[in-house]
Amino acid sequence: MGDVCSIKRGDLRQALVEYAQSATKDGTIETLSLRSVARELGVSSGAVYRHFPDKEALMIEVVRLGWMSLREEFHAIRPKDQVASSVDEALQRCFRVGQTYVSFAMANPTLWRLMFGRIGQICREVMSQDPDLLSYTVLDVAEECARDLHRLGLLDTAPCTADTRILWRALHGAADLVQSGARL
Repeated sequence: MGDVCSIKRGDLRQALVEYAQSATKDGTIETLSLRSVARELGVSSGAVYRHFPDKEALMIEVVRLGWMSLREEFHAIRPKDQVASSVDEALQRCFRVGQTYVSFAMANPTLWRLMFGRIGQICREVMSQDPDLLSYTVLDVAEECARDLHRLGLLDTAPCTADTRILWRALHGAADLVQSGARL
């Protein structure tokens, strides 16, 4: 950030998103304005507003991409319809889901806070309108990992959605503690 760059026709939307992602990584997204981004990128503010009507819309896109990144990582750990074939595999997947979630929170503290704040709520409402995004969500991956444990005899009863949410809250709490600087 800080250098005016030349942007090719049709690339401004992506440049805006990348700039906002960089500001999120730096922890400066809250103080960002679309006019300042336009100045930094060397484009008119009118051009910026053609892609994003306001800062909130840009932040929602950054959060959406954060969710998609986390979802992709989770899907790599526990692909849909690929039941664990052994106890070891099931346990490793559960561990990796937890580790990935906490690591994501540690590596992306500002983004993680946005994902679970007001902007994240708006983003999740928008994403819930897309049937593809409702299929095999991040929470579904966690639930399937728990179901694998049940299928392999490590849990006496099959986990229900409420059980998965309790586990998810514990994992989210661990990530929140790490975010606050606590050592686990």
